[in-house]
Amino acid sequence: MSQIKRAYGQNLLQLLASPENAEALSQLSERRYKKGHIMFWPHDKEDLVLIVKQGKVRVYLGLEGKELSLSILGPGDVYTSHSRAYVAAMEDTVVYLCPVYKFYTLTTKSLSLSLSLFMALGKLLSGSIALVENLYFYDIDKRVAAYFYEQALVHGEPSAGGLLVDVGLTVDKIATIVGSSRQTVSSLISGMEKDGILKKVARGEYLILNMDELKYLAHPCPD
Repeated sequence: MSQIKRAYGQNLLQLLASPENAEALSQLSERRYKKGHIMFWPHDKEDLVLIVKQGKVRVYLGLEGKELSLSILGPGDVYTSHSRAYVAAMEDTVVYLCPVYKFYTLTTKSLSLSLSLFMALGKLLSGSIALVENLYFYDIDKRVAAYFYEQALVHGEPSAGGLLVDVGLTVDKIATIVGSSRQTVSSLISGMEKDGILKKVARGEYLILNMDELKYLAHPCPD
């Protein structure tokens, strides 16, 4: 029961840092990637589990110059190399790597790691579904609003006048995630600034001034 309680509310990084999982941590190899480096390609033969230790990683599909983001991974998130997606470092990134068969053996010895892994995979699937849902069902103005609203819910820090959100991404990268052009996304952000919904305070940092209005823009009530 104590392992179950510890697993909830903690990501894989936090659990791996605990003394009971010292053996598991020792079996992971650390690898560093520069910003923009493609870590895994579609149909790679490596069969590895990846845990983000530091930085941001983008998982996406690409064909003939077109890209579709599937997920953005941060510290504690997990992914595998054997998929049909590209996996790229959005900034200088450090990851833990482990062969799938070895990682499976490690998780069978630790209930807390097993539970945390399931929760991480559930989070990954939920995020991917949300991205596809937004792209398919919503216009670009709602997709941009939804992106900032979800970032504020997860990463927002109380600050004078609102919630401070460090998305750590340029407008170009945000445009790639929501499936639009830089010009369109920049124009929509400027519009939200004029309406007093948010304010850009620094590169990649935004102050959300009106969460209620942002929520309405992202998910308007049906007529």
